[in-house]
Amino acid sequence: MNTNWKIPCRTLAATALLLATASSLQAGGLVDTSVDRFDDADFSASAIIDNPWWTLPARSNFLYFAESGGECEWNLVEVLNSTTANFGVPYDVNARIVLDRAWVDPDCEYDGIPANFDEVVDKVGNPEEATYDWFAQDSDGNIWYMGEDTYSSGGGNAGSFVAGCDGAEAGIVMLADPHKGDFYRQEYYAGEAEDWGKVTTFIKADGLTCLKIKEWSPLSTGHNEHKFYCSNGVTGALSWIEELKGKTVLVQLIGSVDTPPVAPTHDPAPIPSCPP
Repeated sequence: MNTNWKIPCRTLAATALLLATASSLQAGGLVDTSVDRFDDADFSASAIIDNPWWTLPARSNFLYFAESGGECEWNLVEVLNSTTANFGVPYDVNARIVLDRAWVDPDCEYDGIPANFDEVVDKVGNPEEATYDWFAQDSDGNIWYMGEDTYSSGGGNAGSFVAGCDGAEAGIVMLADPHKGDFYRQEYYAGEAEDWGKVTTFIKADGLTCLKIKEWSPLSTGHNEHKFYCSNGVTGALSWIEELKGKTVLVQLIGSVDTPPVAPTHDPAPIPSCPP
């Protein structure tokens, strides 16, 4: 497998500078993510995720790297060339399938960019966690989160949910027209998935505009994330994440993989199914 690395120029030092030059846009408010709003929206091209803040073309992938507590973690997010529509009422839309896998290197042997991602996979084996996420975009450009199926190496699928099943509801993970102060439910499955997001600021980076979103859940007190999405106005990507769990862990987008490793058979199914 050949690996083609595309290295962004954003750095920790640049991040600090950018935060200091944040713009002050007019504050927003609570965004409607109700079932009624979803039902009223147009989803005629729902599997095309072309929101300029977070663009997910089919067959694309994004590789992230983080180091924490002496361990290194690699996170590969793959936008699959497949869709699914097996959700509960009223969520009868076609959704793009995204596979998100994380490998942990306990020795942190690869604390930089390896010559070949196969080396990492061969060394650490199966991923620590694998998740299929399902996204649908409405005609206004809002990206709705339809659910996820998660598998961890320790067993179990905590946090998995399917919109329209067992009381679970879809939420919004990226607004079409975000404003500072906008906050919204990203997912809802009582006791399992209750994430919220809030637009906190906009910053400038190397000719791009970056959107900072704070994410949190009442189910995980003290565990917040700040996600930075950078865009040229046409396409955008999740560029880095600050995970706050008593200390800051930085997750950075470092490139893409030419040929992602084949998903092992124990991965969760990409097709949604209602919880038992």
